[in-house]
Amino acid sequence: MAKALLGHVATPSSLLLEETVILLSRIRALEAEIASLRQERDLLLGEGLRQLADEASAPAARVPA
Repeated sequence: MAKALLGHVATPSSLLLEETVILLSRIRALEAEIASLRQERDLLLGEGLRQLADEASAPAARVPA
């Protein structure tokens, strides 16, 4: 796996190592953003479902025929 990431060179260049560190940092930041967005989505879905349940359980106003 390491050879696939770093290539088939005996010693990776410092530029390659620096780029790898930057990319791994960016991956961690994006993963954190995904987790935050998923949490926000779950909260919004929960609120929407509660609202629908409240509306469904409220007595319907009867219109005289």
